Amino acid sequence: MSKLFLLGDSTCAIKEERYRPETGWGECFSQYLANGFELCNMAQNGRSTEMIIHEGIFFDCYYRSQAGDWVIIQFGHNETKPELHRHTFSQTTYKLNLRWFIRNLRKKGVNVVLISSIARRRFENGVCVNTHEDYPEAMKQVAEEEGVSFIEMSERTRKYLNEVGEQESIKYFMNFGPGIYPNYPNGKEDNTHLRPEGAALIANMIYNECKKLNLEFVK
Repeated sequence: MSKLFLLGDSTCAIKEERYRPETGWGECFSQYLANGFELCNMAQNGRSTEMIIHEGIFFDCYYRSQAGDWVIIQFGHNETKPELHRHTFSQTTYKLNLRWFIRNLRKKGVNVVLISSIARRRFENGVCVNTHEDYPEAMKQVAEEEGVSFIEMSERTRKYLNEVGEQESIKYFMNFGPGIYPNYPNGKEDNTHLRPEGAALIANMIYNECKKLNLEFVK
């Protein structure tokens, strides 16, 4: 049985029940796996490429993976955070970390797919704007330089949110009023993290892009 590992942040991660309905897209991805593949979601809240090195998350993935396995890497939401243990610079440390992941995994015969971060629901004057600076482009450059598959999700999801519109897109995110969910009696206003509808949408979008690339781990 081959494995598909997911390395990412809170938009992908498995959630504790106390945070429901928050849902990571990785929780919805098993249904799209081809026969012979098993999903191993190692994404964790708040992580950046820097943190998964220092906390050992990458090494755990590295030692558990075997030749023929696949790893999806999706980071960008937390790279700009000011804390030194999280922050990276798009054209230097972020790229270096991504290259280091790819090259170490490749030595084991493990395949890598880079996926840029999904858009936040941040509308200005009725338009959903980019909040990820040039990190998605930096990831694309690394993918091209290293010869690995790249799925552009930042612009793709931002375009979708613009098509759906500011009000209609609320249903995909943890943005809701009081009295709807027991875990959030006072409601919540979070335009980064996903509700089940949003997680299912993103997982399906990623699946369709994987199919276009003929990646063997999807149906």
